Amino acid sequence: MQSSVGSRQYELEDLETIRLITSALFDISAEKTGRLRDAFEKNTIFYEEISNLYQSIKNTARRRGELPKQAPTVVHSVAIAFTSNARFYGAVNIEVMRAFVEAIQRNTKVDYIVIGKTGKTFLENNPELAKNVAFFSFENDEPTNDEMKRLLENVRPYGEVQVFYPSYINVFTQEVAILDIAYAPAIKETKNTNKEIDYIFEPELPKILRFFETRVRHIIFQRVMLESELARTASRLFSMNRAQDRADKSIVKVRQVISQEIKTFNDARLLESFSAISKWKK
Repeated sequence: MQSSVGSRQYELEDLETIRLITSALFDISAEKTGRLRDAFEKNTIFYEEISNLYQSIKNTARRRGELPKQAPTVVHSVAIAFTSNARFYGAVNIEVMRAFVEAIQRNTKVDYIVIGKTGKTFLENNPELAKNVAFFSFENDEPTNDEMKRLLENVRPYGEVQVFYPSYINVFTQEVAILDIAYAPAIKETKNTNKEIDYIFEPELPKILRFFETRVRHIIFQRVMLESELARTASRLFSMNRAQDRADKSIVKVRQVISQEIKTFNDARLLESFSAISKWKK
């Protein structure tokens, strides 16, 4: 009986340690989620307007026949799955990779890149798909400017750059989003898609377009990275909240078991005492 109570005590200590860790991660995630959400919402209008301007310039260049000519044999589309290196982000990485794999199975005439260790691990379970995918990694989940520049330089020749990433809806909901950071009109249809700019450009339109192909893609990709980090952190916040609840319930249950076992043990000792007294009286 004492051995059983002792093992339950060890189990209780482990659960209380887990509860402490999940509580700390919850607090950290809550603070980070608030900070990231403020940063994300702060410049929403700017990102929308710069994206629409990029789209309009590209449409104008297309109408005027000033888009760069591309050889028909070259693959002009690339799809990128953005996942994290770290884990404990709930199911957001898995959902991104599932959507990405579906895209691979639908269309083999696209180049594919996976960013992050969790995405690479996911594809290692399917070597047939993995052989058609290039892997890219950042040192941390939040890339540096140099890391982003290096990635964007690799995809600069593509006219269509679709990024699969976790999108923030709210603390309880994150969804997989697919954004073409090159803003090809066939992919992204909005009310501003067909807008054109009827001006004389200085410098020439092709030079302006080349600027947008680098700087604006960088700005839009930064936005994607920020939202991805926000979505993952919110997912961790929700996961840690559920883990705390499970730990609390388990702690209550184990304490009840320990209390019952101690009560049973004491009752048995008491009965033994009464039995000994009865025998002594005889």
